[in-house]
Amino acid sequence: MNLMKPRRFKIGILVFLLCQSLLSLADFKDEILKLTRIDLLPQFQKDVAVKQLSSYDTTGGNDDGFSGKYSWLRKENGNLVIADLKGSGVIQRIWTPTPSEDTIQFYFDGESKPRIELKFIDLFSGKNYPFVRPIVGNEVGGYYCYLPIPYKNSCKIVSKGKVMQFFQIQYREKAGLVGSSFPQKLSKEEDQALSTVIGVWKKSGENILSMLTETSSNLKTVSQDIVMKPGEIKSVFSQSSGGRIVGIEITPKLPLNDQFKDLIIRAKWDNESVAAINCPASDFFGYGFGKPSMQSMLLGVRDGIHYCYLPMPFDKEANLELEFLKSPLNQSAEIFVNVKIYFNETKRSENEGKFYAEWKREKNCEMGKPYQILNKTGRGHYVGTLLQSQGINPGMTLFFEGDDVCTVDGEMRLHGTGSEDYFNGGWYALPDRWDQAYSLPMHGCLAYSIPLAHTGAYRLFMTDKISFERDFNLTIEHGPRNNQIPADYTSVALYYCNTPPASNNLPSAELLEKINPPKILEYWIEMLTVKALGENTRIATEDCKDAKTKQSYYIYKLEGPADSYAKFELEVPSNGEYKLYLSYLKGPDSGLVEINQRQIPIRQIDGLATENTFIEKEFIGNIWIKDGTNTLTVMLKDNPNKSGKNTFLLHRIYLEKTF
Repeated sequence: MNLMKPRRFKIGILVFLLCQSLLSLADFKDEILKLTRIDLLPQFQKDVAVKQLSSYDTTGGNDDGFSGKYSWLRKENGNLVIADLKGSGVIQRIWTPTPSEDTIQFYFDGESKPRIELKFIDLFSGKNYPFVRPIVGNEVGGYYCYLPIPYKNSCKIVSKGKVMQFFQIQYREKAGLVGSSFPQKLSKEEDQALSTVIGVWKKSGENILSMLTETSSNLKTVSQDIVMKPGEIKSVFSQSSGGRIVGIEITPKLPLNDQFKDLIIRAKWDNESVAAINCPASDFFGYGFGKPSMQSMLLGVRDGIHYCYLPMPFDKEANLELEFLKSPLNQSAEIFVNVKIYFNETKRSENEGKFYAEWKREKNCEMGKPYQILNKTGRGHYVGTLLQSQGINPGMTLFFEGDDVCTVDGEMRLHGTGSEDYFNGGWYALPDRWDQAYSLPMHGCLAYSIPLAHTGAYRLFMTDKISFERDFNLTIEHGPRNNQIPADYTSVALYYCNTPPASNNLPSAELLEKINPPKILEYWIEMLTVKALGENTRIATEDCKDAKTKQSYYIYKLEGPADSYAKFELEVPSNGEYKLYLSYLKGPDSGLVEINQRQIPIRQIDGLATENTFIEKEFIGNIWIKDGTNTLTVMLKDNPNKSGKNTFLLHRIYLEKTF
């Protein structure tokens, strides 16, 4: 009898190991599928801490990766250790705007050989399976990876390059065991899970509900056409028993008013005294300064349909309504709206939070203090940020140099490296990077304009949702140091929680007014759109120095024979009369230059000088801009002292609206 015990013990061990193997298989497959499991968004995460490693300047300065000084923990054998995670967990997001050709290695559980070894840039390029697009990729200046990387006991990340610059690594620490670390090779089930996720992410912006069995079962819909007059409030969904809204689609027959955020979306759960949602519809659905912009996987506008597929569970009662505010702009107008609500009767479980959206605006952010996106007590998790940022002064959007800081349960757990970095972007004002609106499944740029001194962005959190047990505080700086750049910020914070907001009142009429750009519009040549070039006209960007001051200026060098021209498009906020100014350099190769609005001459400039001389903001004349006439043409004339080609060295264009 005793001789049988060791055999039974071994069999028991084998069964246990087999169960652990099956568990680990399910673990990683399920981690992959979480990238589309929107039905799991309301669920609390038990015994979880979401944290981030980044290259932020720990002195409070703005060297968040430029020098690489703050981008590694230690050196080993001449290599840079950038992360050394202990215990079990999952890396959920990796971001950088500076991927290199240097090799990056991931060591798991104390192993001497890396399980993942590839060029840093190939974490994001889509060339190395399973790091495939669109789960990884690059746009709006940033490179991102959302493929989950689990580790059972530890994970060490090593860069074999001499310098590591900007990066963020967000991970979820788990008190419970992770079944196994990142596999050497994906199983058939894991391959299928990844294929499913890729298919859904590629259809970002479409109706996601029909793509997922978890949301399509037991689905009901109500649809109605509504006519709303100013001052009216109309219910669009009401239920007096438990369930959940899983989709909202609102289609106005005419565009929403971009001068005044006059259509309000409001929701209340279970007779709570404070509204769960009380927000201008344009901001909730991701407009960028009055224009539809966002087309994410869960929230946005497609073909006029304003959609939200964030699940909203409730216990006993739900009320969703629209309000059309009275304003001087819409006194006699009517809004015709089609509303479709997708829902089911699955009540909120004890393990789920209710959905809340808090709208906020500061027309002039307090100097020396970061802008607060959300300050919340209770148990829950954060799932999204929408932000519109308007500079008060003209020129470059330097307010976006500020870092995000997230404090959870009294501990600073996430510290970013710059505002566009928080939104998976990078390098604002550079062509084909953070230079225009662009949407991806989980993040994107809502708008960017140097002349209008504004930008905006969004980021949604699914697998990387940030859990809190007691309290949550998210801020973002306006400016690189000490919050010293004046700005007008508007945000929508999205989260799930077991308690409603302390207050979520309808924004005041003053805060709902249009976000206005600075009085002076400043056009940097790096971002100017060249609409047309004359025959034999050449244009190039280069640095040019003032001969006396030795100050260097970045210019457009326009070159060609007489009557060569370049036609520039100027982005303006509205029609009207503007004063026109130019900054340029005179020089020995320059001659007469004629500035035209279409075919109408405004003024000639004599650009000839014995040496390069900078002319700052010279008044050219008044111009009237209306639809289709927001262009400026610079035409070269003969240099009287030189035959052949002429030049004009343009530095900046300025418009100042007259009132």
